[in-house]
Amino acid sequence: MAVDGEQTEEVDEAEMLPDEAAVLPERGEALDDADDDELFTTEEAAERLGIDLE
Repeated sequence: MAVDGEQTEEVDEAEMLPDEAAVLPERGEALDDADDDELFTTEEAAERLGIDLE
């Protein structure tokens, strides 16, 4: 945070994460376009990742 009279440090935009507001609509469209057979339930994803849900 800049103090009066100081400038903030320059940030290289290439090192920044994409803005969530810009990415989320793309992710939503990808989910809308996905075939239901390509999606996993929580239980299926946990099983594939070796996570015990109990």
